[in-house]
Amino acid sequence: MEINRRIFLGSMFYMVSASVIPSGLKSALKLKVFKADAKFFNATQITLLNDIADIMIPATDSAGASDSHTAQVLDELMVSWATLDTQTQFSQFLSEFQSRAYTVYKKSYLNLSKAIRGDFLLELDNKAFENSETEFFTAYKRIKELIFHIHYSSPEANPHFFLIPGGYKGALNRDELAEINKRKYL
Repeated sequence: MEINRRIFLGSMFYMVSASVIPSGLKSALKLKVFKADAKFFNATQITLLNDIADIMIPATDSAGASDSHTAQVLDELMVSWATLDTQTQFSQFLSEFQSRAYTVYKKSYLNLSKAIRGDFLLELDNKAFENSETEFFTAYKRIKELIFHIHYSSPEANPHFFLIPGGYKGALNRDELAEINKRKYL
């Protein structure tokens, strides 16, 4: 990723502004703000990631991304699963995401109203599937895919989901298949 002055200044503003959001403003913005760093993401990044996930999958009559702790699970995956390239890609994405919001609105993303944050994310989503060649939109689509996978495989979103224990055993013979069908699980 090429760092130009606009991205550099935007990311500097992002780092400074997110930590100074007044508590009264936080509730007016309908924003869950994390005060401590997570295992991989810093407090500002996890706040941003949580908000993105919550806008993508809001709570309705069913659980939303915040209810399934999607951002926190993604943070854990950054430590336990992600390669250095993926960690770098996601960190750069969050920085550029904030910079783009500042360029458009002249305010930190985290200081925008929930409606404007939703509009901004919707605009990015539309552009991501029109112009998938850039690193930014490739990272956006990877993060979005993980957000949806984490959420919909959680007990909060899908109480009937269960992780199949054990490893892959390869091809089954008829007797093994019959036994699995008889007990109704692997």
